[in-house]
Amino acid sequence: MRIAPLPITDPWFHRLARDGKADVRALNAVPCDITVHMETVTVLHHGIDQNYRPYLHLRGQIVQIRPDVELPFGITETQYRAGAEPGFDAYYEFDPAQLAELVGKGYFGTRFRVPESMTGIEWELPAEADFLVVAPENAEQPPLVFAGVRDQNSAVLTEENSGYTLAEYFPDYSAESPVRASVEPESTVPTHSGAIEDLFADEYLDDAEHRRPAGPGHRYAAVNPTGQASDSEFDRLVKELEAQRRETGDTTETDAGYDPESPAGALRERIGPGVRQALASRTEAAPAGVPERGTGRAWDQSAESGFLDWDEPEGTSGGSTAPVRTSADRWSPAGERQEEADDYQPGG
Repeated sequence: MRIAPLPITDPWFHRLARDGKADVRALNAVPCDITVHMETVTVLHHGIDQNYRPYLHLRGQIVQIRPDVELPFGITETQYRAGAEPGFDAYYEFDPAQLAELVGKGYFGTRFRVPESMTGIEWELPAEADFLVVAPENAEQPPLVFAGVRDQNSAVLTEENSGYTLAEYFPDYSAESPVRASVEPESTVPTHSGAIEDLFADEYLDDAEHRRPAGPGHRYAAVNPTGQASDSEFDRLVKELEAQRRETGDTTETDAGYDPESPAGALRERIGPGVRQALASRTEAAPAGVPERGTGRAWDQSAESGFLDWDEPEGTSGGSTAPVRTSADRWSPAGERQEEADDYQPGG
């Protein structure tokens, strides 16, 4: 008989189990095979204590339970209703032989992944289940069954207890590495061949000379690579200036050979006479025998002995010596200096 079970988490499970009037039969840890619709299979790893050993995480929904023994009232199979399937989580551990097989198939390659053929299908896995069967009131009614799979969220599967060698379902990714290497172009290091390619080999360049307009801003536009004006450009400018002078009839040059309007002419006719007059007036105003300002006592000693004696104490010479003037004494009379000192106020 096939019947749809109720989960053991249903509230009626505990009520019927404690009711002494109902005919209830409990069966615990019954070995069975369960059918799981597998939704996802992912590769996970243990911690550093196991050197990050890989394992699989299986996740799906329990669709059907088939006990190895016949249940009361002839029940041989239980199948859940659509939408009422309980969840299932299990972990599959590879043995050393399977790990070696995975490594040989390119486990450490970048393309290694769980094949899609392992998901979206139904797996048959071994498990243990608890059942609670409630007898019907009459023979025409079906029995009531509560079922629950043990460790349905923490089952640990291996090749020995599940009968699956899951390493066999992984494709061989190592065979794709040589193919990819041959298809992808090898990276080459660029080298210089030594040949020089002319960028303007197929271009036509006009050799006509394009002259820039003459003027102050373009006078020295044409230069050679060394930064100097070319001879042809210089000669052209000189000829243009001579032609302009001949056309205007410039006769401003004097017999001395210079132009009064030029800088040299301004220096000779305007600045030069003023400088000579100032020098002559200074020579006539200075009386003979008067020492220059700032010499003081050093001038008197040099006149007698012919050299300066700065270490000689005052009063040893025959004449009186004047004190050394400061910059303020040199340009201001004694009376004005005294008035400035009297007018000074602290903090002013």
